[in-house]
Amino acid sequence: MTAKPASSLDIGMPATESKTSPQAIIDTAERLFGDHGVLGVSIRQIGQEAKMANNSAINYHFGDRAGLVRAIWAHRLPVLDQMRTVLLQDLEQQGMTQDRHGVLRALMLPTYLYVDEDGVHRYAAFFRSVMRWREGRPLRAQEMHASPASERALGLVQALAPDLPHQLMIERLVYASGVFHDMIIDRDHAIAEDHEVAPEDAFLHEAIDMMAAMIFRPAP
Repeated sequence: MTAKPASSLDIGMPATESKTSPQAIIDTAERLFGDHGVLGVSIRQIGQEAKMANNSAINYHFGDRAGLVRAIWAHRLPVLDQMRTVLLQDLEQQGMTQDRHGVLRALMLPTYLYVDEDGVHRYAAFFRSVMRWREGRPLRAQEMHASPASERALGLVQALAPDLPHQLMIERLVYASGVFHDMIIDRDHAIAEDHEVAPEDAFLHEAIDMMAAMIFRPAP
């Protein structure tokens, strides 16, 4: 998958990648995990879809299912974090680090911008599936070192609601980001089926505002 900018929202994208065996496995696993869930597809199926002649290629390169998920993150997160760094720098230069919508936009927009060659948000679908997997959240926590800009953005979110307990804030972020990813996936399906969808800017504004309403409501 190559990260492509979504219309006027371009903040840069990486060069096109060559398809080595590990890269073909990563792209295929990301797509299948997103479409069917992390436990909804077998390692053998991934190998077959990736056109691996050797049935042990995935085990050789990645070990197990969790290792494959980690490999996808290791490949994607640096690019996403680069995008997020640019957004955070813009936010700081504009003096808008106290703006809830702006901070959440900096946190979430890279996921929206990261699309495949067909303009489909494969990574968003993958991420949503992983976070629904029992092992997904602990694995993501272990990979936060690869996302320093995400940690910066999360710190800004927490600073905007200092009265919320940290764990409650994290829970709200998890579920609010789930809604955000679901909205992206539903919009992709609607476009694929030639249904009318909201303009991109309006869609993103609504999605971020919904997240803000979930996250920043008063503590019980």
